[in-house]
Amino acid sequence: MKTEFPITYALSGALLLCLSATAIAQQDMAGTSSSAPFVDQPPTTGERAWTIKPRVTLTETLTDNVNVNRTGNGKQSDLITELAPGVRIEARTARFKGYFDYSLLGQFYTQTDYSRTQNSLNTFGTLEAIDNWLFLDFSGIIAQQAISAFGAQSPSSGTINSNSTETASYRLSPYIRGQFGGTVDYSLRHNRSTTQSDAANANDIDLSQWIGQLKGGTPFRNLNWTIDGNQQTTEYSKGGKSEAEMLRGLFSYSVLPQFRVNLSAGRESNNYASVDQESTNTHGYGFDWNPTERTQISVFKEKRFFGDGHNIRLSHRFPMSSISFTDTRDVSVLPNQFATSGLGTAYDFFYPLFSQLCTQQLPGTPSQSQIDNCVMNIFIARGIQPNTQVTGGFLTSRATIQRSQQLALALFGARNSITLLVNRNESQSVLASNALNDDFNKNSSIRQQGLSLNFSHRLSELSSLNLLASRQESTGNGAATTKTTSTTYQVNVSTKLGAKTTGSMSARRSEFDSTATPYTENALVGTVSFTY
Repeated sequence: MKTEFPITYALSGALLLCLSATAIAQQDMAGTSSSAPFVDQPPTTGERAWTIKPRVTLTETLTDNVNVNRTGNGKQSDLITELAPGVRIEARTARFKGYFDYSLLGQFYTQTDYSRTQNSLNTFGTLEAIDNWLFLDFSGIIAQQAISAFGAQSPSSGTINSNSTETASYRLSPYIRGQFGGTVDYSLRHNRSTTQSDAANANDIDLSQWIGQLKGGTPFRNLNWTIDGNQQTTEYSKGGKSEAEMLRGLFSYSVLPQFRVNLSAGRESNNYASVDQESTNTHGYGFDWNPTERTQISVFKEKRFFGDGHNIRLSHRFPMSSISFTDTRDVSVLPNQFATSGLGTAYDFFYPLFSQLCTQQLPGTPSQSQIDNCVMNIFIARGIQPNTQVTGGFLTSRATIQRSQQLALALFGARNSITLLVNRNESQSVLASNALNDDFNKNSSIRQQGLSLNFSHRLSELSSLNLLASRQESTGNGAATTKTTSTTYQVNVSTKLGAKTTGSMSARRSEFDSTATPYTENALVGTVSFTY
């Protein structure tokens, strides 16, 4: 991976520093650990502005197929020991709010002459530099990612798989916002990001983007207007650069307090499909409808340079269940899809629904941190794994036209819960490419669809049983149709072993159907996690 500094050493040093600095404060830092955002106990009136929570996790995996790329010599069993020290730092001050969650995973194999380390980073922060005017956002992600949609998909992080690589993305985003004369709202944001991968067939990418907005009213009380501007430059490490600009005006009219219609018109230019900039007019229409506090419906369709784009969002919360559906079609430009491990987790799917529930349940006007804590408590209490992936995604170094459909359903009982996640994503490579050798070299379009069904039963106040079944299918359309299918079944029992210690036992069955590298895997997994 090409980096300007040795990220592994820097983060490891920060980890050791935090572990040492917090040794004397362990009595005050009990809590729950996870890689998902804002894992914490419910806040109290004496909540700390800064919290530092070191942790260490030990995992033992007995598998009958440690290397899923082996074809000639058949399966190879192994016992994998994984040791993952980590730390989570949270800040909730008047001017700065953020979190830093990092772990360094060391993997050791008994039967295989193979050992390695993996980084995992999830960080985000917002600094209010000047009161209610100048702000600074930053974020960073390091995760494991499948290189090809049609290569072997890893059942776990310990699997030896040449189709998996580590990706990293870092973003810095200053912005201002305010009002002109108390009538017109304005905002201006600048995004700078870099995205990198260990894979030889993917570009490293630097992105620079300006986003501006003006928003105001009219003499007609129900009529409002918005002007959006966007300029983006994307540079590829192995040569090439794409540029895109868009200016759009949007008018919104509230027919009823719960119903609003929207109309847009604008112009955009880019060089995605050609060497030179090409300009086209855009126009669109849609509506927002909130018939009740528990129901939100938003529909918008727009004529773009690639055809029709759209954004459809539906959600409804029942007393003991919730449902959400999204359907979007737009241009996906790196690094947006590059360093995200998959096309959505359980946390991504259910957060909007659970946050609505928490907002109404919490007394008064809850803060964002209180809502986030409440959401994570729902995940923990119901035995839902926040990082559950629906489809695994893949690496590509080009802009694509992408349509994504996602459905999330949650049913809650006194001791049981059922969650269903369904995802369908189709990418079309009809735009100019800076790639060396990715899946689109042989496929004009790639479709991935998957589902994940989770059943959770609370055995006691300390223990829970979870059953998981997931399936992912990838299909490529080119000179010949390529298709692979990945299926996983898992049963897990988890329990709280102490005030700061949790443990779990899992049994897993994985099947990968492919003409090139099919495999099956069975594994037993034991995990113990201690949070200081």
